[in-house]
Amino acid sequence: MASAVAASVALASPASANVTGGTSTSDVVLYAHCQTHDISYGLAVDPGTALWRLEVQVADPSGFLSEGTVVNSATNPATSGTIPVTFCGSEPIGTYTVRATGFYEVVPAVHIPFTLPETTFQVRPTATRTALKEKSLGHGRHRLTAKVLEQDEHGYERADGLPVELQKRVHGQWHRVRGLTLTTVHGAAVATVGARGTYRAVVPAEGNHGASASAPVTL
Repeated sequence: MASAVAASVALASPASANVTGGTSTSDVVLYAHCQTHDISYGLAVDPGTALWRLEVQVADPSGFLSEGTVVNSATNPATSGTIPVTFCGSEPIGTYTVRATGFYEVVPAVHIPFTLPETTFQVRPTATRTALKEKSLGHGRHRLTAKVLEQDEHGYERADGLPVELQKRVHGQWHRVRGLTLTTVHGAAVATVGARGTYRAVVPAEGNHGASASAPVTL
């Protein structure tokens, strides 16, 4: 009987094995090109663990899950590292959730599931900055030049291909000037107006770009 109890304890003791840990990451700015964003993971694996498997997925703001990335002890990976996720500028803006689940095995060949705490991060559009300059052309006509910068990894650069609205303040409210379709070329969009008033240039939020507005200019 004593030896039977000892054998039972010997079989049960590895079941005290466990896998714990977590994930971490930073926020993402959606640039106009693809980028690799790293999600870090770290696992604490108890000595009695025969093997372990971790799968990491990312859920977008609508709950759509990315294809999972698997880390498996059978291939001898480190218990901490990074998992790359690609963003190409067209992804939804908002809060993303990192979900990490898996299982570990104890003797005798028992699979025990585990779930790591969820991690969230923000995905936001590229920031823009807009300024408006005026030059008199005579005869009541004025050239308005909108200067637009967009964020990149190193700061801000001149924006190409961004739509710009020219707006005029009428009775205390801003209204788009009709008949003008402006798009930045090398960071600038130019319009000529013949009516006095107060104007501003606005880059609307669109795609992976955030909105910005210039200071008003009064003619």
